[in-house]
Amino acid sequence: MKLKPYTTVPFLAALVYLLTICAEQLLAGLDTSAKGYLYALCGIQFAAYALPLLLYGLLFGGIRPRRMRLAFPSAASIPLQFLLLAILLVGTSLTSMFLHRVGIITDTGAGSTAVSSVGFLAIVIAALVPAVCEEILFRGIIMSSFEECGVSPAIIGSSLLFAFAHMSFEELPVYFFAGVVLAFSAYVSRSVFTAIFLHAVYNVASLCFGDYLYAIAAHLESFSLLFIIMFFTLLILVLISLSEGERVYGIYARRALDSSYTPKKMTRIEKIKGNAAVYLSVPFLLATLIYIAVVVFSMQK
Repeated sequence: MKLKPYTTVPFLAALVYLLTICAEQLLAGLDTSAKGYLYALCGIQFAAYALPLLLYGLLFGGIRPRRMRLAFPSAASIPLQFLLLAILLVGTSLTSMFLHRVGIITDTGAGSTAVSSVGFLAIVIAALVPAVCEEILFRGIIMSSFEECGVSPAIIGSSLLFAFAHMSFEELPVYFFAGVVLAFSAYVSRSVFTAIFLHAVYNVASLCFGDYLYAIAAHLESFSLLFIIMFFTLLILVLISLSEGERVYGIYARRALDSSYTPKKMTRIEKIKGNAAVYLSVPFLLATLIYIAVVVFSMQK
């Protein structure tokens, strides 16, 4: 029986999870400087993603550049990408600060305190390598493979697997929100490279300003006012982005560019079956189980 792409790709995510767990154990015993640690982290992470991708390519026919959106982004979508970058930064900051304020996130994260001890090149590498590896996997391969079951499971399913990959229960909403925004970025630009760019900028911002955000959330007396301002700013950015997205897709329609990512128009029943095929498949449940097991184990330590 020939395996469907939406069946095989969650296995790919599960393998990445397992290799990442092994890599973290290896790094835990590494005695090196902060800069050396960052270089080792990036190298090991690259290997943890490259090996499964190579195996997947050998077993299932290699990379399909057009389907994975390995193309330059549409010029018409560039203004919208800056709006999506603002949504990504404001939305993840708002979510992180709120979770820290209510005590769900308790640590200080990657943070600016460690940035001062490493060079700019190390920061760039630490931001760029994860962005490239994760976007090629989650937006390039997994999202495009899920599209056979519909756009909704493609965006939500790939974003869930992306969030699971970070093995954090506390920050799951942050990573899921980021995954959804990055998925929209790839869709509207017709290119995975815009998602890589947004992801890399987000990583740099997290490294440089993560601790400052947590400090503001913990000590600002008028946090409620800041939260309301940021929330309505995010809402306005989303509304503007929806209008801009409508303009971009109007341009695609006038140019007769294919903006459909499903093989056919799906009925309501077919959409329900498509969602079930993604979320209830054994590989997807396996990836979810690995995430739950790691989270439970880390809570018991």
